[in-house]
Amino acid sequence: MTTPKRMNSPRRMNAVRDPTMFPHTITMYNVEIYIDKGDMNSVVINHITILRGVLLEAAKAVNVRESGLEGADAVNLYIPFDAEASDGVTGAAKKYVGPLEFWRAEDKSGIWTMSAGSTKTHGVDGSCFFIKGEAVHPDLDAETIEMMYNHVYDISSIDEKDFGGLQHFEVGAN
Repeated sequence: MTTPKRMNSPRRMNAVRDPTMFPHTITMYNVEIYIDKGDMNSVVINHITILRGVLLEAAKAVNVRESGLEGADAVNLYIPFDAEASDGVTGAAKKYVGPLEFWRAEDKSGIWTMSAGSTKTHGVDGSCFFIKGEAVHPDLDAETIEMMYNHVYDISSIDEKDFGGLQHFEVGAN
């Protein structure tokens, strides 16, 4: 008796990912608010990053049905570790760093981060949100931007999946 030959070659865990699996572009805003000690006014700085090669999945109905929670995340965002990240204003490449490193950095020009809710560190209030597509508005506040776009999301959870064939972030937002 002969052994059957394998019909297909085995899949590789480290195979190059199909770009059509991650067809979306988002604009990530890291919003920094601090008090100017000279005139005691709050100053808002938008650190804007364009992320290409991500997957944005609207899943509100599914999440409510599966979890039973009305406040379940409206969308899930999947960001591969190797997604293209560039500065929204200059177009320069950016790299991901953890939230503490980002908010503590004096020069944030080449880095970006994600954090759920607001962050208070070193006298700076910070928050993160994202928009489906490219939406670069360095001088506008978050409320104004929300009125301009349908798909603006606040980050509610971040899971780092740093194992297996496709290392990525799973971001929940509403």
